[in-house]
Amino acid sequence: MVNCSRKLGFTLVEVLVVVAIMGILSGIGVASLRSAVANSRIKDAGINVTAFMQRAANEATRLNEKLTVEVENNNKSLRLYKCTTVGDDGNCSAHDSQILDEMTLESISAFVPGQADGTDCPTLGGETTLNAKTSILLTPKIGVSPISSGCILIRYGSTDRFAASIKSPTKFSMYYELSYDSGASWFEP
Repeated sequence: MVNCSRKLGFTLVEVLVVVAIMGILSGIGVASLRSAVANSRIKDAGINVTAFMQRAANEATRLNEKLTVEVENNNKSLRLYKCTTVGDDGNCSAHDSQILDEMTLESISAFVPGQADGTDCPTLGGETTLNAKTSILLTPKIGVSPISSGCILIRYGSTDRFAASIKSPTKFSMYYELSYDSGASWFEP
């Protein structure tokens, strides 16, 4: 006589152990994914702001007019205007109401004025510190970038992720740097 009582399938304990392990691994993956998404979005913001500033500089040169880029709309938008009056401080003190171009950040990101929360732009060459600006005057000059030295700082939500779109006095075009530790260290991707 043959014994036909063979075990077919899994016990409840085996299934519960596998489900628990899958849950733990998923939780770890979600945390890593959130960090990767934040890193990617702040990098995209840095690229987009830098590209917008380059486009604005090209427009100032094309029009041969002084233009200004202003941070507006509750620190969510960059807007390009024709500057009508330059103040004694070298910044645009009055501009046309017509918006020539505009760039808006995604809802969670925002522009940060310098040192509002202790974070500021990266130090250039270990010496020169640039303060984050909310207004940049673009003055067309032959053979020289219309963008004056400065930095526009962007923060991703309430995280420690920052991007800085920078115009160094020694470089013709703008570039961007990223910080994943609240501005303690910066790197150029």
